[in-house]
Amino acid sequence: MEQHLKECLARRAAAAGRLQERAPTLPAEQVTHSLVYGLNTLRNLLFQRIHDDVESHLGRDSMLLPVRADESERLAKCEIESYQVAAAARAIHERHYVDTDMKWLAGWLAELRLGADVEDPKWRRRVRQYVALPEDDQRLEFSRNLEGVFPEARRAPLILYRLVPLSVRIVCAVAFGHHLEAAEWRNRQTLWLPAIGDCHECHGRALDNGDQCPVCGNPVWTYHWLCAD
Repeated sequence: MEQHLKECLARRAAAAGRLQERAPTLPAEQVTHSLVYGLNTLRNLLFQRIHDDVESHLGRDSMLLPVRADESERLAKCEIESYQVAAAARAIHERHYVDTDMKWLAGWLAELRLGADVEDPKWRRRVRQYVALPEDDQRLEFSRNLEGVFPEARRAPLILYRLVPLSVRIVCAVAFGHHLEAAEWRNRQTLWLPAIGDCHECHGRALDNGDQCPVCGNPVWTYHWLCAD
């Protein structure tokens, strides 16, 4: 565990250094840390939604249970990370948070997010496939791939896949200090799921990266909220 933490911190420091070289005026260390906290939170909550929440509300389906649970979780999280790399690269590039090309951004994020798995040709290829797709196709491909490695994901509310890409955009906007743009993306999410704004705790606002609402689950809402009318 200690060795893993050291590797994560070293990878984060290296990524911050590369970003500082590419964009000298940015607070690169702060941005990198914020992206890590935000994307970690999205990854972990998304896996919780397709696994723990599904089983809690719908029960366990023996036909969908993986033979090797630990390996299935690892593959699911790698799939989530690969998608997040592509979605974040698109958001950063489109909003000009860093003045560079998509290829550099995707490579930088892949090194930051995938760790040792970035050396696996499967995940490098997956990132390239996602980057090459238009946003809607990217989202649909992600849902298919995630359900392929973790079949329980088929039972999650479909609205989840509409909200996650916008949550990635919010993480990027917050990390780079563009809070009005984060609010803009949250407003778009509210169009898909109006109940977001009904939470008495967070009131549907875009949170700081790494934070989570204990009531509704924001930034990735619980099964109950995802199914709210």
